[in-house]
Amino acid sequence: MRSTKQVVFFLFFANCTLLFLGCSLDDPSTGFVPPTAVVQKVCEVEDSGWTISTATLIDGGVGKDGFQSMESPIFVPVDQVDLVQDDELVVVMKRGDIVRAYPHRYLGPHEVVNDLLDGLPVSVTLCPLTGTAIAFEREINGGITTLGVSGLLYNNNLILYDRETDTNWSQMTTQGINGPLSCENLNYVPALEMSWKGVKTWFPEAMVLVGDNTLVRTYERPPQSSLVFEEGRPFFPYNPKDTRLPNYRRSHIVIDSTKTTIYTLDQFLEQIDLVVDNTTILITDPSIDFITSYKTASVNLRLASDPDSGVVMVDSDGNKYNLFGEVISGEIGKRLEPTFSYMGYWFALAAMYPDPLIFENGQD
Repeated sequence: MRSTKQVVFFLFFANCTLLFLGCSLDDPSTGFVPPTAVVQKVCEVEDSGWTISTATLIDGGVGKDGFQSMESPIFVPVDQVDLVQDDELVVVMKRGDIVRAYPHRYLGPHEVVNDLLDGLPVSVTLCPLTGTAIAFEREINGGITTLGVSGLLYNNNLILYDRETDTNWSQMTTQGINGPLSCENLNYVPALEMSWKGVKTWFPEAMVLVGDNTLVRTYERPPQSSLVFEEGRPFFPYNPKDTRLPNYRRSHIVIDSTKTTIYTLDQFLEQIDLVVDNTTILITDPSIDFITSYKTASVNLRLASDPDSGVVMVDSDGNKYNLFGEVISGEIGKRLEPTFSYMGYWFALAAMYPDPLIFENGQD
């Protein structure tokens, strides 16, 4: 682990401000190409036809499309959801005025939902084995396609394929690892992940995924990815192994062009909090299993939590920001720049991005 200079802002220090240096992003909903090619080895197609080592590439046993992706998702208001429990995890996405919530309970059995979010074709994906929920744009190779489950795994992680080119894609790196678009990247679309309790608190207006019009199945079993267990051995081989944290410690990974950094929920207060680590600002709330992160921006920010209005931060000009980093009162259209980041199990994050830095809260 490393020590790092950081500053923490608590809710009761409402008059404190902080200057962030950086830039803002105009469109909060546009996907972007992650910087994975820089932090990983140069991408090359090997004799095997894959860009990755095949040592931990395995057949998961379900076959191609063995888990059927959702193509006609059904959404209902928050108050019409019955099965989802308060501690279950949910992916939340927003574009324009549209907010959609994708509970792990409904997403997990399919692993992929192909959706249209206020006109943007997206795929929301979940790998229960690695605990990673990541969203992508569905515009690939100049056309609109859908993503599906290949049936293959790499380091226990879901390998997707697109139905336009039949390229295999690594979910966690977003990179094409076999097929016509090898070494290309899917466009990553930022999303939040939190407990159902958090969704009800912060996004009561959301429309919630509860099934698919063309698929008949029940969703009575709680989602594996929402279960609390830290010790244990992953189902399939993975490499390298990093024992600094328990295998199944849920962690937030931030990946940039030079390094990867891990933040774990147990490092922060059981309340909403604003944390700065060098060039990264984090909003954390372990009480709802929530961490999100943004790149620093040229604004003075202070924590100002008001779930009723959706406001979580205010800057020195009076602009009010939501959890997505968008200004919702003031200079509409302004926002904080998202990081390439997501939640996942420690063993998988450290295997896919070896030797990550581990943030130590409270250390100078």
